[in-house]
Amino acid sequence: MRRWLWAGALALAGCAAVPTQPEGSADASAIESRARDPLRPAFSLTGRFVVKGPEQTASAALDWQHSTERDELQINGPLGKVLAQLVRDERGVRLMDEGHRVTEAASLDELSQRVFGAALPLSRAAYWVTGRAGSGEVRARDAAGRIAVLSERNWRVEFAGYHGDGPEALPRQIEASDGEYSFRLRIDEWLVPQ
Repeated sequence: MRRWLWAGALALAGCAAVPTQPEGSADASAIESRARDPLRPAFSLTGRFVVKGPEQTASAALDWQHSTERDELQINGPLGKVLAQLVRDERGVRLMDEGHRVTEAASLDELSQRVFGAALPLSRAAYWVTGRAGSGEVRARDAAGRIAVLSERNWRVEFAGYHGDGPEALPRQIEASDGEYSFRLRIDEWLVPQ
C-alpha cells in the first residue's frame, strides 16, 4: 500500500496552507499567471488522489509546492498523518516514507524507475497540473480553448474540470491512464505560492 502512495506522490510531483482567493478575483488571476509563468513557474496546491493498478488501489491527500528550483510534496493519510514526503532540489530527488526511510535519485523519472521498476512520466506532472501540455501532444480542447485531452509517453491525460469558466482557469480534476495504471487528482485549492 505504501508503494502505491509513493506512486501517487511521484505521479503528481511541506506545504504551508495559505488561504485561497475567490475564483475570478485579482489574486486568482495572479495565481494562474505564476503557475504558468514560462520562465519561473510557481504554485502551491492541496488535493486528493487515487492511484489504481492491476492489483491495488490507494488514495490519500496531498500538499504540493512547486517552483523551478524546488518541489515539496507531502502525502497525508486519514486524520492528516504524514505518509511520505518528496523533495526535489539542486541535489536531486529524495523520497522519505513514514518510517523515515529515504530513497534518492538524480531525477523524478529515475526515482520512478528505482522505486517502481517502471519509467513513469513523472517529470511532466508540473505541466499537467497547471493545464499545460509541456512536451505532450494536445488531442482535444474544450469550448474555452483549454486542454481537454493530451497524450504523453503512452499516457492519456484528461482534464475533467477546471476552477472557473475562463480560458486561464487552472485544472480542478485530472485523470490519467496508460491502460494498466491510472490516477485521478482532484485539486481542492490553488494557493498563493510561498
